[in-house]
Amino acid sequence: MKEKNNVASQKEKTESQSATENKTADTLSETEKLIADLEAKAKANLDLAKYQKAEFENYKRRNQNAVTAAFQDGQTYVINLLLPIYDGVVEAGKKIADPADLAGFEIIRKKMDDLFQKLGIEPIVTKDQPFDPKLHNAVAVEKVDGVAPDQILEEWQKGFTFHGHVLRPAMVKVSGAQ
Repeated sequence: MKEKNNVASQKEKTESQSATENKTADTLSETEKLIADLEAKAKANLDLAKYQKAEFENYKRRNQNAVTAAFQDGQTYVINLLLPIYDGVVEAGKKIADPADLAGFEIIRKKMDDLFQKLGIEPIVTKDQPFDPKLHNAVAVEKVDGVAPDQILEEWQKGFTFHGHVLRPAMVKVSGAQ
């Protein structure tokens, strides 16, 4: 009977070990599944974080471009308000006969020229230049012997560019075809 009990006890131990091994295998299988699920979620979260970072960088760049454009638009607006004042100073300087008064207007004109230069405003060159419709506004045409057609003869109003864009074309008189 002892042998039967030993065999039965042995059988129970084997079944118990087998059940424990099955539970361990099931637990390992569940743990592996859980690890795989967590790794998939971690990868998805990492991908989402990378996407969000790229979106934020794009937002910052777009925002910076919009701020720069708005700033330039504001500068252009103010500069366009200053141009008639500049023209008035230049015209007044041409009509003043008293050297002391003329010196005052020249100081103001020089300060405005310096300000324009600091802001990046450049005058459009017209002297000895061919007519360019992108830069010049021809308001008069005159036939002149010995001068090639479409050559600038006289500047009536100074033109300016700002950051490579024409603020105001130069108003000029050009030579016509003979």
